[in-house]
Amino acid sequence: MIDIKTKQKSPAALLLRGELIGKLKVSKAQMNAYLKDGMPHYLIGNEYRFLENEVVKWLESYQPPQQRLESEFRDNKGRTLKEYVTQKVVLATLRITKETLQGLRKRGMPFERVGEKEFFHIQDILDYFRKGSLTPATGPAKEKCLTPLGNNVPIDVPIIIVDGSYNFNNQTAGSGLILIENRETAMGVSNVRKITTTKPHVSELLALLDALKIMKKEKFNKAIIVTDQKSWSNGITIDVNSYEGPVKTYLLELNQLWTELKGKIVVKYVGEMNNGKKNLLYQKAHSLSREYEKEVFKEIEFL
Repeated sequence: MIDIKTKQKSPAALLLRGELIGKLKVSKAQMNAYLKDGMPHYLIGNEYRFLENEVVKWLESYQPPQQRLESEFRDNKGRTLKEYVTQKVVLATLRITKETLQGLRKRGMPFERVGEKEFFHIQDILDYFRKGSLTPATGPAKEKCLTPLGNNVPIDVPIIIVDGSYNFNNQTAGSGLILIENRETAMGVSNVRKITTTKPHVSELLALLDALKIMKKEKFNKAIIVTDQKSWSNGITIDVNSYEGPVKTYLLELNQLWTELKGKIVVKYVGEMNNGKKNLLYQKAHSLSREYEKEVFKEIEFL
């Protein structure tokens, strides 16, 4: 009799909590939120264990509860939603229609999308639309937007301000760009891609890709690209092999364009512009990145 032994595949080892946090690149607080929202796990004794494939599949359709998103929300100034108002209130305050509000949002009016709802900070909106100054101006406002970064940049050299955003709720990456070819007006561009990733910084790379595409299409001989990724001003290196699927395809395209155009590009950090991340032009790029739509807005005024 011949004894035929079948080789059995070893089951996947369970991940420790710290190992999963490292793989997902999330904070301990975010991990706690996932667990509270029902992420699959095993409680062996008093210790957590996880199967990676179960967690990844769960995250693909994960949507945080609206109530928790609202209670935990903090904007970039540390403000909670107690300082924000709903769409109904902002319509009554500004005395505009829903259609007008939609158009203003697309053109950069500040707002916050929290889960499935939108909220508005009245003072931020008033500051955004304010013309003139509460104090006498010391110089043309248009010059202040690009200083000091633009002081030594010839007028014929385009400046492209980029920003990316990633929405975990519906797995979409948005990019927003402001293209300045003169010192009077700017063109806004927003783009969106449906991708699944645990690395939200991918959206910043996709925004850079969109900037390079514009540069090649318009045949710019030179351009300044402004980003909130400070390390990029010292050089950009992308390990394409650490990504998979559509993301890898996009990054291969980015690598190709970067190799082709990098001799014509100077990458600058947004901190070199007046008010840094609060700069009006950067804020418009940021707002466009969160539209998650593919649109072009010509001649956006920024004075």
